[in-house]
Amino acid sequence: PQQTQILPDWKKKNNRTKLLPMRTSEYFIFKAANALFLSFLLTAQLADARPMVRNIRSAHEFDRLLSKHAKETGLPVIVDFYSDGCGPCRMMAPKFKQKAASVGQDKAVFVKVDTNVIHDLSSRYQVRSLPTFMFFLNNQKVNEFKGASEQQLNQMTDQIVRQSEIENVKLTRDELVDYYKQVDESKDQESIDSVYNKCAGMTKGT
Repeated sequence: PQQTQILPDWKKKNNRTKLLPMRTSEYFIFKAANALFLSFLLTAQLADARPMVRNIRSAHEFDRLLSKHAKETGLPVIVDFYSDGCGPCRMMAPKFKQKAASVGQDKAVFVKVDTNVIHDLSSRYQVRSLPTFMFFLNNQKVNEFKGASEQQLNQMTDQIVRQSEIENVKLTRDELVDYYKQVDESKDQESIDSVYNKCAGMTKGT
């Protein structure tokens, strides 16, 4: 089938719009390019909505952030406890931001806590030296290190991102049915449901 395109005003004659045939392949290329552009705009808007590294302003904000990502996204939260007067903190600040950019907002949440401003958090987590980096998953602290070590930052970040990905594997019942159709057609629905329920109890997002 052929689609049609409308010529711009400068190609109109006698105030009548001339319609030209558009080949099907051209039409789908146009639609694909339009969809790609819209996707780019949406991604840009989401990136603008959440900064690459978020500055925490209160203990309440921090608690809400941990709770939200534990319940809704399953993303790990990586925290830089710092002070403006700390030399090693200033040295690690750009490295922390670079790591956040390389990991991406779809895999982890990076935040900074100024210990001179939010005493409640530094007291709660017993921050005794700066900088201190802590790694949270499912609202629980799973790791930390102290000092200006880019190597430790990279290693622990990669580790918690992998852990998050493993724990948040998404599995639907239909996908499990399709899997057993390929590898074991003798598996009945009751057995598949039993496997699915076990998986649902072990992972998030099922």
